[in-house]
Amino acid sequence: MADPKTRILIADDHALVRDGMRALVAGVLDGVHCTEAADAETLLKAAASEPPAQLALIDLNMPGMEKGFRLAELARRHPGLPVVVISALTSPDVVRRMLALPNVYAFVPKSAPSDTLCAVIAAALRGERTPFAQQLADARRPDVVLTPRMEEVRQLLRQGLSNKRIASQLGLSEGTVKNYMSEIFRALNVSNRTQAAQMDADRL
Repeated sequence: MADPKTRILIADDHALVRDGMRALVAGVLDGVHCTEAADAETLLKAAASEPPAQLALIDLNMPGMEKGFRLAELARRHPGLPVVVISALTSPDVVRRMLALPNVYAFVPKSAPSDTLCAVIAAALRGERTPFAQQLADARRPDVVLTPRMEEVRQLLRQGLSNKRIASQLGLSEGTVKNYMSEIFRALNVSNRTQAAQMDADRL
């Protein structure tokens, strides 16, 4: 059972994601108080508030975060604040750079199951660091295999093309492209276009 005064800082620019993380945290920690931030500047202000948070759950892709580079500033200003990074950006360079920061205790892909995040949060609150959580997520799903056509669709998705434009470029119907999108989401274990485009293909 957590201390009733446990304070968690949740930073993500999507309200639905913050709602989900807040509900998850409330379900595993008794008496927790959550503070929220939707961009880098709000995050830095919230981290400086009193009483201080015991843990911060932070997305890398918020406005002003510069794909995580602002976390170094957070570490300088608040070295005693443990951070768990929760992100769709999972390239090896991103993961290594984030875990090299002294106050980052874990890196959790947004595609990871909720019990992985719960375990990481509990460990961080105990002062324990967790190896890259992608390994835990991978253990929960089979190897990802995309057909050549599905990979073609995903390559165009990465370029920011709409379903209509993808259909036009590949000579397919828009309905067929939507079906491919559903298959890609299922194969990659993701829930939206951004995650499907970024998984295993992040470039900084």
